[in-house]
Amino acid sequence: MAAGRDLLDRHWVALTLLAWLVVAAWSLADRWGQVRWLSLGDTDDNMRLMQVRAWLDGQGWYDLRQYRMNPPAGFDIHWSRIVDLPIAGLILFFRLFTSNSWAERLACGIAPLLPLSIAMLGIGATVRRLIHPLAWPLAILFLVGATATMLMYMPERIDHHGWQLAMLSLTLAGLCDPQARRGGALVGIASAVSLSIGLELLPYAAMAGAIIALRWVWDRAEAPRLAVYALTLGGGSTLGFALFASNANQAMRCDALTPVWLSVMIAAGMLLFLLARFGPASRGVRLALAVAAGAAIVIGFALMFPQCLARPEGVSPELQRNWLNNVREAKPIYKHSWRTGVAIATLPVIGLLGALFAAWRARRRPSAIGWVAVALFTTFAVLMLLWQVRAGPAAQMLAVPGGVALAWVIVPGCSATARCWCACSAQRARW
Repeated sequence: MAAGRDLLDRHWVALTLLAWLVVAAWSLADRWGQVRWLSLGDTDDNMRLMQVRAWLDGQGWYDLRQYRMNPPAGFDIHWSRIVDLPIAGLILFFRLFTSNSWAERLACGIAPLLPLSIAMLGIGATVRRLIHPLAWPLAILFLVGATATMLMYMPERIDHHGWQLAMLSLTLAGLCDPQARRGGALVGIASAVSLSIGLELLPYAAMAGAIIALRWVWDRAEAPRLAVYALTLGGGSTLGFALFASNANQAMRCDALTPVWLSVMIAAGMLLFLLARFGPASRGVRLALAVAAGAAIVIGFALMFPQCLARPEGVSPELQRNWLNNVREAKPIYKHSWRTGVAIATLPVIGLLGALFAAWRARRRPSAIGWVAVALFTTFAVLMLLWQVRAGPAAQMLAVPGGVALAWVIVPGCSATARCWCACSAQRARW
């Protein structure tokens, strides 16, 4: 038994990837009908495939104009090539063995499952750091049971949401990483990659930055985390813009990583780096400086880019009233049926309660600051449901650590296993 527990601890990454392979194989078998008939879920998935086809047929790397829309001039799609890469790579690989038709079907079936492996590793690392080294299998079970989250990873769901959720899982792992520089770099890089894909998770990226700044306000020793985060956020966003921003996104648009948001990320990175580099000893002064930096970013954005203070899509009032305001997933959770609301919000609420309980329980332990960060992030995710129900997949995924924390205390055998593992480890150390 001790050997088995040691195996779970030492080889958790390999075992997590093995679990991912099992889940991926089951998902492909369960949805083979959709894969066989290339039954893409919605218009965004179909548009993603059109974008990949155009690229493989010779359209330029930075040319994301879709000529099937608004012919003959076409219509600019404000996405990036990041999510196109694995789909195109799989198509080219399967072309070596089968027809182009089947290569596309297999690629669209497998590609959405790839970021699920990253999400499993990110959530697993979080619970290992905060709960116990053997808690990661329980986290995988909770994640697989998060239905709204898992829908973003189902075969044929080739839009970019799965990759953004994967980056969000790495952000969570970085927020609670006890190694300051590694944690700051992970949050900064994950945020930059997510923003380079799309702006859907911009509020979460901003909240992650605020949490890191608050850690520095509370403890000046967190300056290395803040400094590395600032550098990786600004540098990563710049690199993402240079490598993946389309020709259309060179303009001052508001709905993608354009010069508008790139300047915000660079300015935020510079200000946060200066705070970390020259932060005073007084906690009150650090708080005042952090608030001033945040206010400077908000005021500067409002003055320089007033066109982005309304809806980022820049649509007409008529189109907003007749279309965007009626999109179901863009409505708050309380405007949906109670069945839908309960199904989406149950896990996030449980996870929030669990994170708050774990933070209180760990108040005298080194893991307390990590749990506070997770609790703040989970609270933010739950509140986002009051804005748009499309926040459900992110809220459910971020609730997993809190849910595991409750299960680790309530479920018989979890705590006993942990105590036994710790005793065996101590005994081996004495030997």
